[in-house]
Amino acid sequence: MAVQTMAPRVDVPERRDAPSAPSETPSTQPKISVRDLDFFYGRTQALHNIVLDIPERVVMACIGPSGCGKSTFLRTLNRMNDVIPATRVSGKVTIDDNDIYAPGTDVVALRRKVGMVFQKSNPFPKSIFENVAYGLRINRITSSKNELAGRVEQALQDAALWNEVKDRLKMSALSLSGGQQQRLCIARALAIRPQILLMDEPASALDPIATSKIEELIFDLKKQYTIVIVTHNMQQAARVSDTTAFFLLGKLIEVNATEKMFTAPNEKVTEDYITGRFG
Repeated sequence: MAVQTMAPRVDVPERRDAPSAPSETPSTQPKISVRDLDFFYGRTQALHNIVLDIPERVVMACIGPSGCGKSTFLRTLNRMNDVIPATRVSGKVTIDDNDIYAPGTDVVALRRKVGMVFQKSNPFPKSIFENVAYGLRINRITSSKNELAGRVEQALQDAALWNEVKDRLKMSALSLSGGQQQRLCIARALAIRPQILLMDEPASALDPIATSKIEELIFDLKKQYTIVIVTHNMQQAARVSDTTAFFLLGKLIEVNATEKMFTAPNEKVTEDYITGRFG
């Protein structure tokens, strides 16, 4: 009898949220629902017929080789691709059952609801306080200095940065370390209290200690937010996410519970990617 051999898989680290938390069981109604989504840069089709549901208050990791469409997909969820000339989208993306591409959609309100953190930290050349307060000011969300200060403090606490910067809020944000700058950008996104947080390779430029802090932060934030993260780091996807979506050549190949994805994926091509046969 032939013995079937399997290539080594990515080890799935022990999860700190193992089998506990019934409160985090997703509801039957998805927070984000994507149906038949196609996306084009000019004549080049970057996404093909994406169908995907993302429950509330989970972390979904999007993995796949460079150029596979995962960052493009992420930006369709808050219409950041709108700013790129000659792009076109078809299909449907709903958040809380509202079509975000419907005519008359308030894109500014959408981006208040769906915050985003980019691969490279991009603090403004302002003080730490003013970086976090920026979105609150331009959206006129607070009505007093005390309320503004309270929202800034809460956002910095939510981003696990308050204790490190509370005595130097007037200092330039550019004086912070790389990991602190990235957490400051997360605080800036959280200050306006979105419901969804998109993260595009948020730790790719950070050292292992700063990366660990970002991952711990993601774990804590999912208690309040629905998080979609793009990452090239397999171990990171295994550590932080509840579900994982694998993209290849603009197509969604497989979406599954993270533990199953990294131990017994449904698709052979998913296994080949995860085990390093290509990438």
